This record gives sequence, C-alpha cells and structure tokens, in this order.
Amino acid sequence: MISCPFFCTFTIGMTRILLTISLIITCVIINAQSVAINDNCKLAYVDVLSLRFDDAKEKIALERKQNSDNLFVSYLDNYINFLEVSLSEDELYFKSIENKIDETIRKIETLDDSSRFKKYLLGNIYLQWATVNLRFRNYITGVIQLNKSYRLMTQNDNDFPNFFPNKITLGVLHIMIGIVPDSYQWLLNLVSIKGTVSEGKNELEYALEQTDYNPSFDYLSNEIIFYKGMVELSLSPDPNLARYLLSRIDNNVNNNLLLSYLIINIFMKNGENDKALEMFHNIDYTYNYFPFYYMDYLKGECYLRKLDLSKSEQSLETFRNNFSGVNYMKDAQLKIAWCNLLNGDTAKYLSSIENIKNIGATDLDADKKAQDISFDKSIPNIELLKARLFFDGGYYYKADSVINNITNKDLKTLEITELNYRRARISHALNNNEKAKLEYVQTINLGKTLPYYYAGNSALKLGNIYELEGDTINALIYYKLCIDMNFNEYRNSIRGKAKQGIQRLKH
Repeated sequence: MISCPFFCTFTIGMTRILLTISLIITCVIINAQSVAINDNCKLAYVDVLSLRFDDAKEKIALERKQNSDNLFVSYLDNYINFLEVSLSEDELYFKSIENKIDETIRKIETLDDSSRFKKYLLGNIYLQWATVNLRFRNYITGVIQLNKSYRLMTQNDNDFPNFFPNKITLGVLHIMIGIVPDSYQWLLNLVSIKGTVSEGKNELEYALEQTDYNPSFDYLSNEIIFYKGMVELSLSPDPNLARYLLSRIDNNVNNNLLLSYLIINIFMKNGENDKALEMFHNIDYTYNYFPFYYMDYLKGECYLRKLDLSKSEQSLETFRNNFSGVNYMKDAQLKIAWCNLLNGDTAKYLSSIENIKNIGATDLDADKKAQDISFDKSIPNIELLKARLFFDGGYYYKADSVINNITNKDLKTLEITELNYRRARISHALNNNEKAKLEYVQTINLGKTLPYYYAGNSALKLGNIYELEGDTINALIYYKLCIDMNFNEYRNSIRGKAKQGIQRLKH
C-alpha cells in the first residue's frame, strides 16, 4: 500500500548516495528482502484499486520475475485477495486462502524491525482481514486482528511520525472504532482500543494533502478519496462535501470501477438519480473488472426510483442470482416485490415478499426491514411508495405532486405519520427549512410511540438542519431525542448518525 526509501548503515557518503537513489526508485532493501514500489508496482497498485485484477496480476508476475525478492508483490497479491473476498462475500473462498494470508504475514515479518514499512504493511493486512472476519461474524478473531493493526500502526506512527502514510490506516481504524454500535462496544473494551470519527477524518485529510506535496505517493490519493467519500456519505449532513469529493476525483474515472462506485453513491445520496444512471452507462466495461454485483443492486435501485420497473427488476435479479454473499439479498427481493406491486400484480407482490424469508441475512438495517415486511401480508399504500421512490431519486416535484393528491381520509395512523414525514423530507430537500421543521415536529408527535423510523429520522433531520444553521443548542436537543427514541427500523444507522452529530458539535 506504501512506497519506501533505502535503509543503509554504510558510510555517511554511501548513505547519501543511496538515499538519493531511493528518491528516484523508492525502494527498501533489507536482509536480501525488499519492498520496492517502482513504476511497475505503482501501476499494479492502481489496477488493484480500480478492480482490474487481471491487469494487476500481469504486472505482479512481471515484477516477481524481474525482482524476486520484492515483498511488495506479496502485499499486492494479498490486497487482491482481500478485495475479492470483500466484494463477493464468498466465505468458502476466504477459508481457502487463509493459509496464504498467514504466509504473506510471515514473509513481511522478515523485514528488519528498523524498517518503517514492516509494521505498516502488517498493520494494513491485519486491518483488511479484520473487516472480513467481522463481516463473517468471526467477532473474536476480527477484534484480535483489529487490535493487532491498531497496536502496530500506533507504534509505527510513534516511531516514524513524519511518515504520513501511517495516517491513512490510522484514519480508517479510528473511524471504524468511532462508529461501532453500542451493542458491540464490549468487544472494543476487551482490547482497550479507542478512536473517534473526527480524529480519523482529520488523519485522512492530512494524508490526502500530503499526496499533493509528494508526487511519489500520488498513487495513494484515489484510495484516500474513496475512504473519505464513503465516510462522508454515511455520516455527514452537508451536501457541499459531495461537490468537494467530486472535484478531487480524476477525470479518467471510467476505467476505475471503485471510483465509479463512489461517484454513483454520491449522486444517489444527493438525489441526482439521472446522473447516477448516466454514470452507469459511461463505465467502460471493455476493461476486465472483477465482478462487482452490488453495482447491479444499485442500478436496480436507480431504475426503481425512476419507476422504470422492467429495468429495475432485471438489474435486481442479476444481483440476486449472481451475488455469493448474504447482505442486501432480502432488500433486493423487497425491491423486486415493489416492482411487482407497482406493475399492478398484487398476487406476485405477496409471493415475492414471502421469498424474502428464504434468502440472505439480517445483519443490515435494510435487510431487517425487508424481513419484517415479509411477515406483513398487508398491501402498502402505492401512492406513498411512489412518493418515497421519487423523493429518493431527487424527483422532488414529482414526489410533491403525488403527496398533494393524498388525503388523510381512510389513512391509518402509520400512513398519516408517513405522509407527514414525506412532506417534511420534500420541504427539506427544496430548502424550505422552516416548513420542514414544522412537519418534522408533527411527524415526531405522531410517530414517537411507533416502532417505525419516521419519528426517529425526523429528529435526526431536525438536528442536521439546526447544526448547519449553527444552532448548536437545538441541534443537540434533537440529536439526543433521536438517540432516546425507541424504534426498531434502521435503528443502528439513524442512532449512529445522531451520535456522530453530537460528537461533531462537542468538537
């Protein structure tokens, strides 16, 4: 993940010569082993982070042939394996390569302790596989690996404080630690590791700035932008950050599937559905990308938001039929059911939601919600569903038109609560904040005793509005109200965002 300079203990004159060479070829040689990040390795690294693994493997093979002692190729191999498992969620494949992971760790441990890259590369590897083990519910193993990464990176940062790439991994670690739900805090307490989101974000921003001043490390910039982007999309209420992120991404993004994924997420989060679909169409699939079926899930969601139901169902089916993991499977099936319902086929809708019970898992809030719906035989209000989908796609005036044609007559309490919530979200999106505040408060009053997310998310959104207006007192009131509310839907996500809002305001 990182490049490195020569380390030498010869004469002062020889040291100066070797350090000069190191600035040119960025190479470490220790005990007949090396970590060399030359131009070929940098190109391979870019290929890995673009999900062009076949291209990367060709360059890795060339490097291994020309420089058999270069340990960086083992690190690149490991990075590919990590991304393959992460993107596919293929647990059987993961188990098949565990011995290979251990072998890579043993190789890197042969580097001299005085190398600033030994702990760095090991820390990255442990962090990568910690996230995989946590995803596969191997919680104890995951936390042990997280702890190893934390200790290695903290020590390396103390030993080499001017080595800014440390901040990339530390930033990711501190953010991960900072967003752990309350129900899993006991795991962190076992190993006494600490970190906050604000700390991690500052470290990533610092590392990104350093890549601007250090051209030999510029190949790391897109990776840092990806980390920053996913964090900001998940936790920040400020839409202006999206424009900042887009301004930092290379123009030549169509040959980088990971950055395309980030940009699509930015557009979807900010209600720019047509731009997201355009981005899908612009991806150059002549590159041999590793299969990333979650992109089909997102494409299906984009088409659904536009009520292009046949294309939506087709993309969601592609995801469901090809993805080897369990996450988002139930939610994808729910969205297929919505396509059936919006097509006027109630019987097929009921059949589709029944199938939700038989697939996937309930680790994610979206899948939990889908599972709950699978036990509910009632038919959703189609007009409210249309309003929701139009809103999510950024078609705010279409959503508003649908909402304005709905009356409270014959609506149930839950539907009235949702109607007020949809009105509030539309007003908020159209920058009518004063109206949105009143509608959010109405939603809280209507839904505060219900187990659904409308009241809780209304409190979160009120906190967001007041935070961006600089009204810290009211922002804290509503963030705390959100945390104190008792609701089940999207609980971890919504309460986590409220907690981060409180942390931001305390700093």
